[in-house]
This record gives sequence, C-alpha cells and structure tokens, in this order.
Amino acid sequence: MSPVEESPEEFLARFAAYRVEVRLYPEPWGSPLLEVQTPAGFVYAMDRGAPPAPVGEARVLFHGLARKVARAQGKEGVFREGAAYRLVGTARPLEEGFYLLLARGLPVVVHWEGPMPEEAEVLLWPPLMLFRE
Repeated sequence: MSPVEESPEEFLARFAAYRVEVRLYPEPWGSPLLEVQTPAGFVYAMDRGAPPAPVGEARVLFHGLARKVARAQGKEGVFREGAAYRLVGTARPLEEGFYLLLARGLPVVVHWEGPMPEEAEVLLWPPLMLFRE
C-alpha cells in the first residue's frame, strides 16, 4: 500500500479543485485544532498548514480516513461522534483509494480502499484534517 500523502503541500495541490470557502476562528494557543464554520455547520479539524493559522475567510481542503463505510441510512449531514465525524452524503470516485463525499454542502476527500456506494455513510478516523495554503 502506498502512503496516503507525500506531504501536506503535495496533497493540497493534488486535490485543490475540491477546496471550499470557510471561516476560520482563532486556534487555542498551542492547539493543532481549528474551529471552522463550513456550509454544513461548525467542525473541528486538525490544521495541516504552516503556523500560525489565518483568521477569517479561507479556501481549504478537508480530508478524512474512513474507518467504516455503508450505504446511507440517515439524513444527509456531518455528525460528530466523540472525536470522530460521521458523514452522510453523495460519494464519487476521484482516483484509486480516494472519493469525494459531499455532505450537506461540505466536500471532503475521503480515503477508502474498497468500493463506496453513491449514497454513503462514512465514519472517519479522528481527526478530520484541514489543508490550506
């Protein structure tokens, strides 16, 4: 199995077309987590960009590693389950091992080695990751 990413810069460049406009809020001192206002509501994501994180409007890429994938059963959205997120939405393949999951207007590049149904429910491993320039 090849690595999921070579570097944060390479990963962002590779999937830059799937960035989304968000609002970033100040990170707590010393924390890699950012509070992010997205089209699907607020999420907490691990900042993969160089410090310090900007505050305000930004175009970012969200990425997650799938722990469990199933056919969607519930309503579309982004749901927090402890430190993890469950995404329910429409999936489409991007390249081997990667899918774009659109959950209530929030695009997330998801890594999953198996097939993913078009209407998918995906439980991510924590943390949800955020790539920015």
